[in-house]
Amino acid sequence: MTAAALDINSVLQNVLSLPHPERSYLAERLIVSLDDDRELSPAWRAELDARVQRRLSGETRSYSREEVSAHLEAIIA
Repeated sequence: MTAAALDINSVLQNVLSLPHPERSYLAERLIVSLDDDRELSPAWRAELDARVQRRLSGETRSYSREEVSAHLEAIIA
């Protein structure tokens, strides 16, 4: 394993230990950084920023995959 791979793994482990809103924000920023050909419109950027701020402030909450799955199972059952 190269030194760069070790650094990437270390970064990944640190990021995965962050709370969901911070991971979501980083994921969004990474995705945007990969798509240099298509800029987000100012309106979409404002919407994304507002959603992140609502999540960080506690106004909204996130749900784990397990919580969503359990909820859906309860609806279906």
